[in-house]
Amino acid sequence: MFILRWWRFFQGFVVVSLQGRGVERLLNLAVARGIGFWDLQKQKNEARLCLSLASFKALRPLVRQTHCRLHIERKVGLPFIKFRLRRRWGLVVGLVIFIAALYLATSFVWYIRVSGTERLEKEEVLALVEQLGVRPGIWKKKLNLSELAEELPRRHSAIAWAGLRLRGILLEIEIVEHLSGPVVDDRPADLIASKDGLIERMVVIEGKAAVKVGDTVSKGDLLIEGVVSLEEGILEPEEQPPVKEVRARGKVEARVWYEAKEPLKLKQTTKTVTGRSSSSCYLRRQGKEWRLWGPGENPYEAAREESQVFKWGWRNLSFPVEVHLVTYREIKISQTKIPYGRALPLAQKKALQKLRVQIPGKTDLEQLYFEEYTENGVEWVRAVAETREEISTVKLRRP
Repeated sequence: MFILRWWRFFQGFVVVSLQGRGVERLLNLAVARGIGFWDLQKQKNEARLCLSLASFKALRPLVRQTHCRLHIERKVGLPFIKFRLRRRWGLVVGLVIFIAALYLATSFVWYIRVSGTERLEKEEVLALVEQLGVRPGIWKKKLNLSELAEELPRRHSAIAWAGLRLRGILLEIEIVEHLSGPVVDDRPADLIASKDGLIERMVVIEGKAAVKVGDTVSKGDLLIEGVVSLEEGILEPEEQPPVKEVRARGKVEARVWYEAKEPLKLKQTTKTVTGRSSSSCYLRRQGKEWRLWGPGENPYEAAREESQVFKWGWRNLSFPVEVHLVTYREIKISQTKIPYGRALPLAQKKALQKLRVQIPGKTDLEQLYFEEYTENGVEWVRAVAETREEISTVKLRRP
């Protein structure tokens, strides 16, 4: 069916409508003479159908013979496009030039981004790759990424590993630096996941990879095992090569998701002090109180309660009786409706603030989106953020 549609498009066809009392006779004559059509929609004395160009030419004499009226509603296909473009050759030339220029522009590297540096300056890495002939404007086909990745650690002693990747017109250079100074703690250790995520990139410097790119890991899962194989001598097929425990080293980047939610409040509660107040005075002695005057409880529907205690004493002497003064200030509580278009951005903003608290400070957001849902009759707004982080952390094999 798909191939048939494309074939009709390349051949060209017309959508026509027929009117008149002889429409049914016209269709019967067309079928009898082998004139093909499709997508027939027929009503009383009316019909709408699709015809190829050859069938359209063969149908016209039958239209006159049956005294029907024919109207072309739409012309579809490559022949009609060619005919229209023949009068707009400037547009065709401009389109060809645009496509050629776009293809040519995307054949070069225009931006270079360096990541993974801690002690090294990014400008230092850019100057190093420029010495190797890599600079903005270089033709992609001239780049040998694997050769450049091997050459960078040779050129700079602080670089332990380098990886290069092309993303359109962007060249990404990822650097893994050598540890500065002697390693203080060289006890055998594994690298485990510090949080849940989807493995996006993995570099094993020392140890044995326990997961691969594309795997989903949970907090505490093993990422790089602190062992290396010692393949010495000739082993039998059923024998396992001996291993040596080491301190695993590497870099594991993963996509990590965070979420926070905030209720969608379509009503706002406002509390206003009316100015009316009422006070009660109590005499307190040894944990017991006697009311002297004033109401025994809050006389208003809603009020703010303020309490003050007065004591008397002189030097080391204190009077055993205290005066407890309670003041009730009336509050008027009112609710106003908030339009949905105003309540939604407020809820999204608060959800995003909660989300930012969970995300490490210098981590960039790869994606951020909001979704609305109802739970237990309450409308909520959920903010979901996607980040790309280094999730490996050290765990000693023997504490």
